[in-house]
Amino acid sequence: MSDPSEDGPDAAAAVVFEKIASALEPTEVSQAHRMSMRRRIREHIAQRLPAGMTTLRAAEGEWLAISPLVQMKLLRVDPAGGTQTVLIRAAAGGILPRHRHSKDEELVVLEGECRIGTQRLVAGDAHFASAGSWHEDITTETGVLVLLRGEYPAPTHV
Repeated sequence: MSDPSEDGPDAAAAVVFEKIASALEPTEVSQAHRMSMRRRIREHIAQRLPAGMTTLRAAEGEWLAISPLVQMKLLRVDPAGGTQTVLIRAAAGGILPRHRHSKDEELVVLEGECRIGTQRLVAGDAHFASAGSWHEDITTETGVLVLLRGEYPAPTHV
């Protein structure tokens, strides 16, 4: 019989794995334990994102007060492009003051409703403001959650 190390590392590893496998005794694994292992494997696989992609989980990040009734959660900043993506949550009575845009802005109402000047927006509505345009005050009587992609740093108020 030849020495498995003479056939290369793969042959030697195969012999070792064969010896380990023959020494193992089958054991019964409970359904709960099997499900737990599968869940952990799925979670581990799900955490591997392709290059160039990131995920921010709902529990991650911090809501920052930008006024007594308005909070913002920064999702992404592109300093080179001068843009940011944020969630803005305003309680009933919240106001975002009028401002001018140096870049295009996209706003999508996710929950609730708001007004931009006299225009009423409800969940599912999208609003686009081009560079150089002015937003009137953004107000809400009911509370609102919006996704906003706009200039970075944020525009200054009048």
